[in-house]
Formats: sequence, structure tokens, C-alpha cells
Amino acid sequence: MTGKNLQQFCTELRADEEAPAELAVDLKLAAGTGAVRMGVAAREIGTLEIIMIGLAVVIGAGIFVASGIPIRIAGPAAVLSYLAGALVVIPVMLYLAEMEAAWPSTGAFSDYANRYLGPLMGFVTGWMYWSSGVLGMATEVTASALLVHWWLPGWPLWLFSLFFSLLITGINLLDIRGFTRIEGLFSGIKIMALFLFILAGLTVLSGLWPGLAPVGTVNYFAYGGFFPRGVKGVFASLLLVIFAYSGIQVVCMTAAQATNPRHTIPRAVIGTGLTVTFLYTCAIFVLVGLLPWFTVPVASSPFVTVLERLRIPFGSHLLNAIIITAVLSSMNTTMFGVTRMLKSLAERHEAPRFLLKTDRRGIPTRALAASSIFLSIAVILAYLLPQKVFLYVASASGFISLFNWAVITVTYIRFRQKLTRFKAPFAVPGYPYLPYTSLLLLLVVVASVPLARSQIPGMVSGLLLAIAYAMVFFLFVRRRYKATA
Repeated sequence: MTGKNLQQFCTELRADEEAPAELAVDLKLAAGTGAVRMGVAAREIGTLEIIMIGLAVVIGAGIFVASGIPIRIAGPAAVLSYLAGALVVIPVMLYLAEMEAAWPSTGAFSDYANRYLGPLMGFVTGWMYWSSGVLGMATEVTASALLVHWWLPGWPLWLFSLFFSLLITGINLLDIRGFTRIEGLFSGIKIMALFLFILAGLTVLSGLWPGLAPVGTVNYFAYGGFFPRGVKGVFASLLLVIFAYSGIQVVCMTAAQATNPRHTIPRAVIGTGLTVTFLYTCAIFVLVGLLPWFTVPVASSPFVTVLERLRIPFGSHLLNAIIITAVLSSMNTTMFGVTRMLKSLAERHEAPRFLLKTDRRGIPTRALAASSIFLSIAVILAYLLPQKVFLYVASASGFISLFNWAVITVTYIRFRQKLTRFKAPFAVPGYPYLPYTSLLLLLVVVASVPLARSQIPGMVSGLLLAIAYAMVFFLFVRRRYKATA
């Protein structure tokens, strides 16, 4: 949002008697920020670049590596699980986009939770997002190590994990333009890889692939039917499906560096959501059609297994390399998001103040270093639990994402209640029925977690982490808010 547009927006706001005074003050401050940002317009990014960043963080290990686990749990009906995941996440991201359009913030939902639900929720959600991001990167770095391990089985996993952790830290030291160029390239590669996989799979299913008999619809119905584990299997698989969509909120965290965020952020959310939903559901549909669901691997990429069976010369090796690129890209963008969140927490005195330090290009170097240090835990986990770490950490990351999405939805409801007559730059249709429906769907996903016992440790870890952060707030942070009240 340029300074001129934001000044005009503030003028319109002052003319509305029902607009909260708090928001009016915030927007006056934002107008000054907008004027400053005009001087760094070279670092602003547009809708397409933000969409590519969003796709970069979402399309990663959740689909390329972890998709075998939901398929084993739900069977061919995993296609419905991925559709259900989209129905859960896209509306929530639109709520966040509406709040970002009204008040762009690098702290995103943590900042809004602080404003509309109180400092406790702002503190807990901010740190939960950071934790989810670090855990998500732990799964990504472990997945990358497993993929390289497919080529070099004699080498230790922790060595690959360490190498990729250092690589991602180095890439995040680039300025925003260099970062978006790299992510645009990575996103294009993995989108093209998924699209070509879908086309090749449909060709095999229809019998048009040279030298192979048509597969048809046998694998959809022959081994226990489309719902081999019943509807229960679909619900049980939802947490890991949610993990595949986690991280999409980074789209809204680019608002401070976006050109006219009032318009670009909502468009980017819709573009990212629709693209990833199409690619995910089509890719899973092809996977369960080409392989009997009970043979889909969970310790390696199902996509590589399919190409091995198609006997394309070097095809499996090429796809494995592309998947490594995709996973690293997702990890790279997640690091972008968690460092910005950590800096936002420091700005509110909810994280150590030394994390505010940025270099001349605006990169929060100390927040990046702190996140990288905690990412090293993934190297230790890969060494201690090479076979179990992925499922446990992915489950924990998925549950934390559910927690944060529930907070975003409740925050949005409070946001709309306080702006009953305020004309926001962008409004999600269906209020209040849609956000309450979203809350119900999120509760359904949480209730379904115990249906797959392997996911319970992740859920318990997420709950304990939320309780721990709440205790930290009451012991160390609340006194500051009381002093300034």
C-alpha cells in the first residue's frame, strides 16, 4: 500500500463515525509507515510474486513425501481428504487476508489476536506459529535427507540434514528481490513437475502410454472399495492432510513488502488456494489410480515409485531431484515466515529485543540466526529417530496449524464485530455463518486426530506447547502489559 493510498484510506475511515478509535490511530501510524515504504519501493512485490511465494511454502514434503501416509490411512478416499483440507484452510486464509487488507502487518494473525483477543492470545499464537514453522522445517529437512538417502543409502541422515539447514539459512540472507526470484524459479519447477505427473498418470490410466496396458479404475475400487477403511479413514487422515496445507499464511505475512496489499493479498490468497487445491487433489487422484493404496510407500516419495514402475529412463532420478528442490523451496519460504514472526514478537516486547536487528536490506538477521539454531534440533532428531521423526513432527506441526487457524477465525469474528459499519477494503462473503462453520470444521479435524493413534503424540505435544507458552506469558510477559495499562 503506497503512502498516498493509505492516507486516503485514513481520511475515509475518519469520516465513518462507527469505526473504532483504536483502528483509526493504527492507520494513522500505518500512513507514516506507508510514506516511508515509498522510499523502498524497489523491494515491493506484486500479486504473482506473492502467489509463487505461497506455492513455494505449501508445495513441499506434505504432498511429495508425506502423502503416502494419508493414502495408507484413508485409501483412495484420500482424494476427499485433500479436498476437505482445502475447504478448511482457504476460508481461514481469506479471513486473514481481509484483516491484512485493512491493516497490513508483518506479525499477521499474531498481531490481530493481540489487538482483538488480548495480549495472551497474541503471544501464544505468535510463538505457536514460530514453533509450527520450525517443526515444519524439521520435517522438510528430514524429508530432503531421506530423498538424498535414496541415492546414497550408506551416508548418515544427519549429515544431509545439517547441510540443507545451512543452505536454507544462506538463501534467506538474500534481499527480498533475490529471494522472490529464487522462489519463483523453485515454484515453477515443482508446479510443472506436478502438472506433468498428472498428465502422465492420466495417460497411463486411459491406456495411451506406449507399452503399458490401461490401468483404468481398478485401483479405485478393487481393494476394499473407494472407502476401504470407511469414512473413519477420511477423518483420521485429516491432520496430516492439514500439514500439507500448513504454511499458506505466509502469503499474508508479505503484506509489509507487497505493492498495494489491500488488493494484492486477497488476490494472492485466492490464487494460491485454488492452485494448490487443484494440484493436490489431481495428483492424489492419479496416485491412488496408478498404485493399489496399500502399496503406496510411506518412507519415500510415492511419486518416485510411480516413475520407477513406468520405466522412464532416469525418470525416477530426475523426479527425485525435483522433489528435493520442491522440499527445500518450501523450507526456504517457511524460514522467511518464522523470522518475520519472531521479529514482530520482538517489536511487541514478547521476544528478546535483540532480535529486532536488521541489516541495511531489511533482513532480520538475528531472528534468522535464532530460528536456524533451533532448526538444528532437526539434525539431532534425524540422528536419533530417523524412521519416526517425520510422522511425529509432521503431526505436531499440523496440530499447531489447526490451533492457529482456530485463533485466526475467532479473531476475525471479533474484528467484524468491532467494524459493524466500517467499509473494509476487502470483505469475505458469508459472515457470520462462514466463520462459525469454519470453527466447526476445525473442531471436527481436532476430534478426528485420535482415530489414527500414530498422530496422538503430535497432538499432545501441540497442547503441551500451548500450555507452556501460556505459562511463560503469565510469569514473564503479563507484568509489562499491566505496567503500561
